[in-house]
Amino acid sequence: MMRITLLFLLIFLGLAPNSWSQDSQNVRLMAQWFSDEPETNARDSRYNDCWGFVINGEEYGVIGSTSGTHIIHLPLNNAIKEVAFIPGDAQGEIVIHRDYATHNGYLYAVCDQQPSKLQVIDIRHLPDSASLVLSTDEFFTTAHNIYTDEYTGKLYCSGTSSAAMTVLDASVTPESPTLLNQFNLVEYVHDAYARRDTVFLHAAFEGMWVFDFANAEDPQLLGNLEEYPDDGYNHSGWLNDDGSVYVFADETQGKRLKVCDVSDLTDIQVTSFLFSGGASHTIAHNVIVEGDYAYVSYYFDGLQIFDISDINEPQRVAWYDTYDIDEQDYRGAWGVHKGLPSGRILISDRYTGLYVFRHIPEGVPDINQEIVMFPNPGNGDAIVQIRRSSWLRMQHRAYDSRGRLIDAGEWLSGADTFWFPVDLSDQSAGAYYIEIIIDEGTPEVLRYMLNRD
Repeated sequence: MMRITLLFLLIFLGLAPNSWSQDSQNVRLMAQWFSDEPETNARDSRYNDCWGFVINGEEYGVIGSTSGTHIIHLPLNNAIKEVAFIPGDAQGEIVIHRDYATHNGYLYAVCDQQPSKLQVIDIRHLPDSASLVLSTDEFFTTAHNIYTDEYTGKLYCSGTSSAAMTVLDASVTPESPTLLNQFNLVEYVHDAYARRDTVFLHAAFEGMWVFDFANAEDPQLLGNLEEYPDDGYNHSGWLNDDGSVYVFADETQGKRLKVCDVSDLTDIQVTSFLFSGGASHTIAHNVIVEGDYAYVSYYFDGLQIFDISDINEPQRVAWYDTYDIDEQDYRGAWGVHKGLPSGRILISDRYTGLYVFRHIPEGVPDINQEIVMFPNPGNGDAIVQIRRSSWLRMQHRAYDSRGRLIDAGEWLSGADTFWFPVDLSDQSAGAYYIEIIIDEGTPEVLRYMLNRD
């Protein structure tokens, strides 16, 4: 039964828009995509990395699963949907890793489990179609990651079955890349970031190395960072817009991200650290830098956003936890993408699929916040409040984290401030998603955390 007093209601009417939940701050969930069709793997998860791109003026996301590659249309009204699926060469419970890059109308997909190949997908005709145009083991079978230098058209395929890193040329024939180098100057490359032939190599326990690949057959060492404070398994990183700051993550429990001054590559300096503030064993996985912010996908801690405008004293400014269970394994958010023209952020969660977020910086009004839900977290008895001067029809649908519909309702016309109950008291603890549609407009999605004390 719904239990709420007038005083309780009035208290919550005054809450700030970005303070609904203990596990989110200054981040707005715009949409989520999930399917239970992919098989779960040995780690009881379905999904892995994500990426984003623009084709024909429309934004898209891609997320890998145990089955293959899912391409998701991301219209500006956030009514997202899967528009194409490309089966992987390796499929099923054996699949843990997939990774993606794009160049000149083509999507490149690799997988780190056998039997795999380099897949080249023609995405130029989306949303109508996406087609597999090449699946080849000419250069390697498995690869851990792939990254495109958009300025040169070179593809850097990390941790391949053939070399520490395989370098391909997609500048002339993006549908059919050619081999430039089977690179082995370090023992293993886990991931790479490239811009204008300057390539940062994340070499696991060998640290970070930077090479000039202008002559891909004979790359030149520019600098390295073999030992540094709080070091671990050197995993991945990203360069800021002007090329002076690099942020990287060590995929090791409890290790912080490093903010580095790379203005002199012969003398790379760690200036500060980033940390989610989560459990001591939490793990930062991937990072993207854009403007003054670093966007991080954290196992256990979801999306974490840091202001790095002062590289000596960065600040954690926003977050959204996609995985609310404290674990000792590699669970939760895997991939992050930032760079779509709309400003939206993508996160892939290994268990709950693709998330679309928007960062609302502190002090910036969120003009879309007409809907609030409280108390959140709660015990299943919740109130949704609508603030809108006039409307004719409002619908709500509640889904669990598996995408199953568990509650629905509809109202016709209402006052300037209207509220209704959502009863989830008979559900188990966890995350639930409440979709609100007003007058057939853009769906709004609220995330509700049900706790059991």
